Amino acid sequence: MILGKFLALSTVQKMKYLLPNKTLYRHKRLLSVTNTLATKDSLNISSEKTQKYLESLRVEFYNLRINPTPHTLPRLNQLDGVVSALEQYRLLKSKLASQEDIENEKDVEMRQLLEEENEVYGDILRQTEETLLDKMLMLAEEQTYNSLIFEVNAGAGGQEAMLFARELFDMYTNFFDYNGWSYETIDNEETGIGGLRHGNVIVQNREAFNQMQYEGGVHRVQRVPATEKSGRIHTSTASVTVIPRPDNVNINISEKDLKIETKRASGAGGQHVNTTDSAVRVVHLPTGLAVECQTERSQIKNRERAIQRLQAKLVQRELESKEADEKRTRKAQQGNLNRNEKIRTYNFVQDRITDHRISNGTVHNLEEFFEGGEGLERLIKRVAVEYRRAKLVDLIDKYEVLVAETEKGAKKNVNE
Repeated sequence: MILGKFLALSTVQKMKYLLPNKTLYRHKRLLSVTNTLATKDSLNISSEKTQKYLESLRVEFYNLRINPTPHTLPRLNQLDGVVSALEQYRLLKSKLASQEDIENEKDVEMRQLLEEENEVYGDILRQTEETLLDKMLMLAEEQTYNSLIFEVNAGAGGQEAMLFARELFDMYTNFFDYNGWSYETIDNEETGIGGLRHGNVIVQNREAFNQMQYEGGVHRVQRVPATEKSGRIHTSTASVTVIPRPDNVNINISEKDLKIETKRASGAGGQHVNTTDSAVRVVHLPTGLAVECQTERSQIKNRERAIQRLQAKLVQRELESKEADEKRTRKAQQGNLNRNEKIRTYNFVQDRITDHRISNGTVHNLEEFFEGGEGLERLIKRVAVEYRRAKLVDLIDKYEVLVAETEKGAKKNVNE
């Protein structure tokens, strides 16, 4: 009976019936990763400049598809979603009746049908725009990595900074668990009162770096420590470092370039502490980089982990060297987005978290946030959108300049 009534509906009515509930849809739009409202001003999908850029991507996609190679496959996969959403977007736009066509239609029923079709296609078009924008924002990520090194170090503030570092470390490892990412702790130097001097983990997941890369920087905490008798608020810091582990960057460490020192481990840890020379310090002589590890009871294992950390730091140094020029350009264009100092403040007195890189970056409920679940995920995604938006606007602007220069050169050649 119900199926018969549905089949008797017009095509437009069927489409209305099949569209998501508008109230639920609007709610989901507010939670959309792309935060469309924030990106409309600088990323207008329908603008001529953006459409020219999208058309260049479409042409690139079909050219690459003629003769795909292992080298071009990642780019093809990256463009596939963009081109698919773009073609759906253009198809839907072509089905929209113009206001002039509607006004010129003399048949009342036909005019009403055109208006209903526009309403339905308009709803689908808005959803398609969001999908297209999502795919475009991911183009701003130049590379993907299968794993990363994640590091937390206590900063200024003594024991309070170390306690804060422990809270951050636990929050982020909870976030790794929340996302189902596998990870291995390679260093975890604790203090006697439960704090953390520094901790390192290797996270193995292809999505991890895309989500975590913007968490690197100085995190600040403002609160009254438990040991503070006068009730004075203390400010302490901890730094977070996110180092990608690219498959195509190989760092070979020669034994002759290493200076390895041993010493007795310090801090909490049982009978082996301060009794055997299990702690290891490794210095890379060509660069002067030094790392220490005393996580394991075995000197051999600490040596292995220290060399792992050293290799991660050398990879980071190599990547920063390669990208130095590009980063300087972005810094001039993106302003505060690229500042690494004091990216986020955790104020316990006011129960708030403020990310200083984005507008309206304050959220509340520290207890939930430090659980490393949805609260942290929402803020991470908002920050990522701001970064990607700035990068994408830069890509479109660069393409526009390139087109203008190419056209100028072509005209010059014709005149000559």
